[in-house]
Amino acid sequence: MGNAQSVKPSVTSIISYEEALSRITGEEYEHLQTSFDELLGFPDRDSFVSKAFLGFPEKFSEQLYKVFAPYNHLSLERLLVGLVIMIRGTRQEKLQLLFYSMSSDGSKVSQEDMKSCLVSWGIEIPRNIDILFTVSDACSFEHFLKWVEKFSPNLGVYDWILENDGYGFICRGVRAFQTYHQFLAEQASFTEKQVTALEKHYIKLRKLFSRSKRFDLDAMYQCLHPLYTHEFSQRFFHAFDLNKDGTIDCRELVIGLSAILEGEDSFAKFVFDMFDEDGSGVLQPDEVENFTRMISTFCLVTDSLKLDDTLPEGTIPVSEFVHWCNNSLSMYKFLSHLKNIVYIVFGVKPDLTFNIIRQWMEMEANMNLITGKMYYIANNEWFKGSGGIVNNSDILAPGQANGHKPVPSITTEGGTLRRGLLQGVDYQIISQVLWCTLEDWYGCDTAICRRARLTPNGNVILELFPLKLNFYKQPRPARVALEALNAPPINFQSSIEFNAVSDIPRHVLSYVGVFYSDDTLSSVIEFLSTKLKLGREDLRLWKMLTNQKLTLLDETEEKTLDSLGIQHSNNILIEIRNTDMSWPEEVMNIVTQNRDIDRRAPTARVNGTTGLNNLGNTCFMNSSIQCLSNTRALTVYFLKGLHQKELSQNNPDSLNGLLALRYGTLVKNLWSCSSRTIAPLKMRWTVAKFAPQFSGFGQHDAQELLDFLLDGLHEDLNRITTKPYTPLNDSDNRSDLEVSVEFWSNHVSRNRSIIVDLFHGQLKSTLKCCTCGFTSVTFDPFSFLSLPLPENENVIIEVFVVRLDPVNKTTQYCLWLNNEYTLNHVRKRLIAKIPAIKHLLFVDVEDSAVKRIIGINEPLHNINFPLYAFELPGEGAQPDDYVVVYSRHYATIDKYFFDWQHRQVNLFGTPFIVPSTPDPETSQSATIQERIRIYLVKMYGFDDDFIDNLMFNINIKKVKQGGRDCCLCPWKELCYGHKLMDDPDLGDCGYLTVDWSSAVVHLIRQYDDDVTILQDSSVKEAKQRQSQPVDLSLCLKGFTKEEEIAEWYCSRCRSHKNAIKKLDIWKLPPFLIIHLKRFSFQGGKWVKCKRTVSFQDSFDPSPFLVQSSQVSLSDRMRTESVTHKTVLVENDGGDDYDEVSIASMDDDEVMNSNNRNPLESTKDSLSYIANSMKSNNISKKCNDMRPFYDLYAVTAHTGQIGGGHYVAFAMNPNRQWYYYNDSQVKKTTKKRVLSEPAYILFYERRNLRLDDLLPNYGDMDRYGDTHFDYDASIIMKDVLESAHRTEKKSCVLQ
Repeated sequence: MGNAQSVKPSVTSIISYEEALSRITGEEYEHLQTSFDELLGFPDRDSFVSKAFLGFPEKFSEQLYKVFAPYNHLSLERLLVGLVIMIRGTRQEKLQLLFYSMSSDGSKVSQEDMKSCLVSWGIEIPRNIDILFTVSDACSFEHFLKWVEKFSPNLGVYDWILENDGYGFICRGVRAFQTYHQFLAEQASFTEKQVTALEKHYIKLRKLFSRSKRFDLDAMYQCLHPLYTHEFSQRFFHAFDLNKDGTIDCRELVIGLSAILEGEDSFAKFVFDMFDEDGSGVLQPDEVENFTRMISTFCLVTDSLKLDDTLPEGTIPVSEFVHWCNNSLSMYKFLSHLKNIVYIVFGVKPDLTFNIIRQWMEMEANMNLITGKMYYIANNEWFKGSGGIVNNSDILAPGQANGHKPVPSITTEGGTLRRGLLQGVDYQIISQVLWCTLEDWYGCDTAICRRARLTPNGNVILELFPLKLNFYKQPRPARVALEALNAPPINFQSSIEFNAVSDIPRHVLSYVGVFYSDDTLSSVIEFLSTKLKLGREDLRLWKMLTNQKLTLLDETEEKTLDSLGIQHSNNILIEIRNTDMSWPEEVMNIVTQNRDIDRRAPTARVNGTTGLNNLGNTCFMNSSIQCLSNTRALTVYFLKGLHQKELSQNNPDSLNGLLALRYGTLVKNLWSCSSRTIAPLKMRWTVAKFAPQFSGFGQHDAQELLDFLLDGLHEDLNRITTKPYTPLNDSDNRSDLEVSVEFWSNHVSRNRSIIVDLFHGQLKSTLKCCTCGFTSVTFDPFSFLSLPLPENENVIIEVFVVRLDPVNKTTQYCLWLNNEYTLNHVRKRLIAKIPAIKHLLFVDVEDSAVKRIIGINEPLHNINFPLYAFELPGEGAQPDDYVVVYSRHYATIDKYFFDWQHRQVNLFGTPFIVPSTPDPETSQSATIQERIRIYLVKMYGFDDDFIDNLMFNINIKKVKQGGRDCCLCPWKELCYGHKLMDDPDLGDCGYLTVDWSSAVVHLIRQYDDDVTILQDSSVKEAKQRQSQPVDLSLCLKGFTKEEEIAEWYCSRCRSHKNAIKKLDIWKLPPFLIIHLKRFSFQGGKWVKCKRTVSFQDSFDPSPFLVQSSQVSLSDRMRTESVTHKTVLVENDGGDDYDEVSIASMDDDEVMNSNNRNPLESTKDSLSYIANSMKSNNISKKCNDMRPFYDLYAVTAHTGQIGGGHYVAFAMNPNRQWYYYNDSQVKKTTKKRVLSEPAYILFYERRNLRLDDLLPNYGDMDRYGDTHFDYDASIIMKDVLESAHRTEKKSCVLQ
């Protein structure tokens, strides 16, 4: 009889849900329900701790979660019951909740569990706690209740629950904070509403005209050009930029605009600031000259400037300048220009708007169009003074203004104009700044804009009637179609029919866009990918003739829209690649068997450049197949149909020949040039059938798939149907030559196929016992060389150095150090770089607060970077000599569970340090406050007038390290910190916060965005060193280096011992596949090594072959050549065949070997091989072979592990490299291939001959001495013409 399942304690065991509902009002229930729905979308433990119990100690909240969600599921009912107990429960109910939070079953609490909970809550263990456990190691709730009532122990945070009766669920009478706009309105002559509108317009101008995302001088010039010169823009900008940081923020803009509009003294001071370049408060003679010259360009009359005789000749102080301005006719005219700028450019609406608009339009009419600038077309009727919304319906083409919601324009050019319109009669051309202001003042129905373009004859024009295109998209990813594709039919030979997805909507009109006939297709795709925030290769375009008939627009050539036949109002489909890397249009066309899709390239296709459709994260399969397909000897083997003669259907290890047949058919179609793309459906189904790990929509490892393909093809084509037993003999100090031949003979007696002939090599494995010295040597076959990537001992140590004086900006440093070093090495390097620094404090900063202080003896591999290093005062600074300062503000929220949570504390910005040593004549608190004030002035570049006002809007408080709680009060007081000025001394508190009022926090964050972090030159240097590629030779050296292994069974010691293992390359195959082991399992998860591997298009592997005095490299190559060459002789039985070694045959014998008898035994084969290595009568062709290998294909992986994307690169027989990205195939360069993040490399031994590699049948054509080199295109063409007579079609299903 099994044990009864224990019941976990729950809040509903204390009171029922119905009882909890009776204790709250309907308003409170609605508030809690809304907060639950909006804050706890997925109610797990993290959201419970960070949102429902925001502000509570984290460990306490985690313990309560077990009672609120006993089965790890938090419901609204349980949450409501628990909250009611905490706020409105009886004392006994509250204590029972505490008891449950410490209990595992709700009945008893062990002494160990209780102490553990109290310690985790930061509570000192009560002295009399042992009384609870005098009788037993666990106490019941009754004993716990009596103990609490008798001794009243300190329960820390839980005391708040027991003692507080004044808190509830809804906060009443919340004090409204002064808003940012109210604060600015007080500093300027604007209302709060005007400030709000100004900020919106300011943000709009910054987005339209700023290239740096800040309103800098360039943005100001773009707004004023061409009506005003660059010099005027520069001086105008200078007057706004109060803190001279090169950026105008919203506050500076509001104050400057207010000064212009107020007139008289404030306006005169603004103009004075425009020309007071050095900020001295006095205009120097050259500045006076600049002022006079600029005024003369705006005004017909320039009054003489009267100088004060008491001042140095030629200078004017600000007071004299103001007096002159107030009595100058010229300044009134200059003022009218500045006011027009305030109105039109910055959107301050005047009383007489139409007069201002007409004046501005008259100025624009005298200016030439500027190439690249955007201009707007506006209905001329509106400018006649009708007012109201700017209505362009009268000048739009019929059907444009139909009252329906317009399709959004992706190019913002707007609608199509009606033909036959006249400028000045029907429409006006206005600038972008004027249109933005009209849009803010009056609103508009349809914006019509055109970009000024330079014509071939040198004229700048507005093309009023560009190509307006309709852009369609698929409504959703074709997931249903993908599922249909990945479900193979019961009969693999049956036709493919899908009806389940025929009703899926295909295309939806999503955007309109305006382009020009001479725009290139490439530039259009580039624009769309940027606008839609997509990768360049994740988007392609189709021309839609009908909803079903599409033509893919190929961008491989720089063709214009005109040359592609794109006309006005054409429909264009934007196809966006699915997240599983498949193309939705391809998938849908495959499913629906749509034959109206034109994928033909604009130029003739090349054999072997057919793409493979992605069927849902099948790029791993496509890239592997493309590389294998470009293994030309293997491809010729399949194209000649040799695989059909070698199918090993009786081999118990085979896949019944199905994989070989599927691959053979696929290769024929890939090289037939009959289709642009192929959907490898049957190949995918076959792989999934025999290797279910590759089924589904997940991303898989391309090397694992390639390994399965090679092994499966080998067994399907294995010439050995009955595999003999081969004993594994020890080396017993025999020569390497003898042992290697024996192992290879054993291997080929069980495995003989085209895969073995082309891809199998031999490794020498040496194991030496560390105890007795016994050495065991084996020679194992391989089809891949899986090379480890050397690990970097050095890592990038990223540190942000924060100086005591913020004039020295925070600077980022990157040091290239050994991972085993300590933080002390970092400290020494930084101090050497910055001699002025004497002492540094290293901290881990998270969410703008110090998470932990790190000692200098901490190893670097134990630290999460980046770190912050704070400069400390003096060389031997102690914690009492400085204080860490945070910045924070309060925000009110309307979704919460406890009423005090409505006021949320938020930290922002980077912490900083100020010395805490008091000045002799002031208190410590006053000294620190003044130092913080000075720091903020320097940090943010505040002007003096503003900082004086600012200090009345901040409070400096003492807090704990986390920055949110008071360092003096217990948590139950819910105190956010004591004011610094309330105490003359800092005491033991080492952390302060600057509490910004909500009136200025918006502005502070604007400043914070402008606070630049400098980059030291070490950042670039370290990243360059990290990105330096590792050479392939180092990977090969790492593969062959010795390593110690544990638990190896030593046959001499007769027990498991440690041993030294070494791998050596003994023999390489004709086609060498190198796998770079980028993926490894570390720390319980798979990680990807992103190091770049440098490889060449040809290399000599002989330095990495095992060095032995017993056997030469040429001997091993002769052995390899002999054992790979096979003649197949048909028996009388029909398709069966025997295998004949040709070790002792000359070339004439090989050509006539069909009549020879097979060798008698494996022993005879070994004898022939051994004799051949000793004989001098080896074929000259074998002696001429060199161990040079040429690169012919690469599989590359980009992105993260578990996702990312595989692509392939391969050299075609025409000597041209091609890039295979699923269905997309295009030419590429060798330079790009060698710079890709390679994962699998495919090399071919130089000077190979087809006759040496392919089996010989009497009825098959032979190619004599033709080398299978890059001139093999002749061979491929011959094979293809004889093997393929297929009808061309749009998409082939395989």
